[in-house]
Amino acid sequence: MARATTLVHGKYPLDSALLRQYNRTQQETVGQEMKSEPEARKAAIALLSHDFYIEEDVEGRHWHRGNKVVYDLVVRPKEHLLAKAFDPGAVIVECKHFRQDEGKAHDVKVRDLLWQCIAYSHSDITRSDSTSENPLFVLYWTSGCMDERGVKELNNLHHFVQRGGVGKLEAAKNGGWMMRFGGSYYYRSSIGKGPHNVGVKRMTGSSR
Repeated sequence: MARATTLVHGKYPLDSALLRQYNRTQQETVGQEMKSEPEARKAAIALLSHDFYIEEDVEGRHWHRGNKVVYDLVVRPKEHLLAKAFDPGAVIVECKHFRQDEGKAHDVKVRDLLWQCIAYSHSDITRSDSTSENPLFVLYWTSGCMDERGVKELNNLHHFVQRGGVGKLEAAKNGGWMMRFGGSYYYRSSIGKGPHNVGVKRMTGSSR
């Protein structure tokens, strides 16, 4: 059986002292310990609510045959964030919680999560006025306890899925948030926008 590793939004591996520090900081940031997927979603909302307008369970349509999809969260930057160079538009956030006692292998669950995010990246969000918009990008937000195979799979695929407009939402130690794509950042609440077109530029075939 694969050994369980506490899942932290950031770097692997972590020694026990630093791991406790990350967990303590994250709990202080979101105001609660995340023990389920609904709690993970509430934590993401708490983390982002100062800087974003947030909608839950928003419907959309996939580009292939128009199949209906439902996003956990759709967030749009508030005016003060737009003034600091955050691109206007909608960002999809998919929340996923990992448990040691669940039936699905964690490496499989990671692949399913990232494929779901890629599918969402190729969809149109349905607005309240029935018009639609393509998301700027899609972020995954994870919580719980992931085993080593899951952690390894997530690390391996994180850099790959950025090509499809998929990145990771992370809680920062200072109480803020980060949106990470591969080894770089689209935006950090404490610093601002990252380099070039990280996050918003999609790959079509082998071209960048």
